[in-house]
This record gives sequence, structure tokens and C-alpha cells, in this order.
Amino acid sequence: MKKYNFSKGRFAEDMAKKYLEEKGYVHILSNYKNDIGEIDIVMSDRQWLVFVEVKYKSDDSLGLPEDMVNRVKISQVRRVAELFLLTNKDLRKKFEKYRIDAVCILRNKISHYRSVQE
Repeated sequence: MKKYNFSKGRFAEDMAKKYLEEKGYVHILSNYKNDIGEIDIVMSDRQWLVFVEVKYKSDDSLGLPEDMVNRVKISQVRRVAELFLLTNKDLRKKFEKYRIDAVCILRNKISHYRSVQE
């Protein structure tokens, strides 16, 4: 089951990355981890450094992927992002602003939410 969830997660992250690249975003890295948690994708959008949380569901019987992007999750991503910025000074200098986006995928339908808030 864990292997299935891992491959499903990678599949969704690849879909999200491709979708954002088609919108003009530039991929910086995927699956950044530190002691606090993980960020699925780090990309740039012009002058913004964008930390992307990806949520995928194959059906909506147990809710929507958007339901999983809650206050607690956004707060965790923000803490991971702030530690990322402390340890990646070159990127912090290059991008004066950062934001957290969410890409929610239900089956093959992609929804992109810019600047999600806690």
C-alpha cells in the first residue's frame, strides 16, 4: 500500500509540475525535506519563489483534494519554506518574495490555487 501511495504521489507531482511549466513556471527542485517536513515542488514564477503543495485524489467519495489543504498543512509548509530560505541564501537573494500555491488534482482535473493562506 505504501509503495502504491508513493507512486501515486509522484505521478500527481509530475502532473502538477508539467501543468505549471506549461503556465511558464520554472522548476527548481522537487521533494525538499528538512526536519520539519517536506515541500512537494519548488518553482519560480517571475520574481516569486513558489512552494507548491500537491494533493491528489482518484475520486471524491471521501472529499476533495482541496479539503486536505487546511490551515495546519499550510502552516507546516510555511515553516518548511522558511527553513529552506534560511539554508538557501542564493535563492533568497534572487527571489525577494515567496508564496505557497496548491495544486489539487481530482482524477485528471487540475485546479491551481495561488497564494494559499493559513
